[in-house]
Amino acid sequence: MLDIERYIPHRPPMRLVDRVVSASPNKVVSSLQVSRDNIFYDDQLGGVPAWAGIEFMAQTAAVWLGLADERAGRAIAPAFLVSTRHYSANVPVFAEGACLDVAVEVAVSEAQVVAFNGSIYASAHSDHHLVEAVFSAYRPDDATGYLAASEPPGLNKW
Repeated sequence: MLDIERYIPHRPPMRLVDRVVSASPNKVVSSLQVSRDNIFYDDQLGGVPAWAGIEFMAQTAAVWLGLADERAGRAIAPAFLVSTRHYSANVPVFAEGACLDVAVEVAVSEAQVVAFNGSIYASAHSDHHLVEAVFSAYRPDDATGYLAASEPPGLNKW
């Protein structure tokens, strides 16, 4: 079993996926159980709003990117979610206790940008997508410099 912390830089409470179910050169599937510990959990909704699914997919994509780095003999480097061209949710909320699988498959990989097709489905029902998305990740040569350059002026003064 893969150590998910090796591939996802986030730590609880922001790490949202629990484990890697499967991995291949073009696809990774992760899983999670929706709980009150999820940073996006909403008591009024009784679960996590479906819009948070894009972060489930982004974290699963981080696993794919890390595995691709390892296959290429490179150190694992961070990437950033930069676009979502399509996000379709068939449910408004992922209910507390739900077991979800998150699948991401590479659509296009060119230089520093990778486009993914993603889907989220109830673990027992892989034929019924709860959410589908097309999104992209950007991998700058210098992640620290990229973050520093994108910081709003004066932010450090607070």
